[in-house]
Amino acid sequence: MQCAKCGQEVPADAIYCPHCTGERKTTDRQVINGGIRGGLIGLFLGLLPAAWLLFDFGAERGIKAIAFIVPAVTFTTGLIIGLVKAKREWK
Repeated sequence: MQCAKCGQEVPADAIYCPHCTGERKTTDRQVINGGIRGGLIGLFLGLLPAAWLLFDFGAERGIKAIAFIVPAVTFTTGLIIGLVKAKREWK
């Protein structure tokens, strides 16, 4: 099978032409950086409602736990999303 764009030979089971798209493999460093970036964004987005909860309601019973859980969950979610987005091609 030949690529319509570059005209080079392409394996029959290939979805994209490897010559046009390149290897597109991500390094471990890029995956780690993506996870760190996603985690920091998630942590920042989680700290905003946590600060609002503590400011508005004070450190009442139950509010402290919610104010701790929200940033932890958003950090974890951001970390996972950052890792997945950074890893373009699974090995």
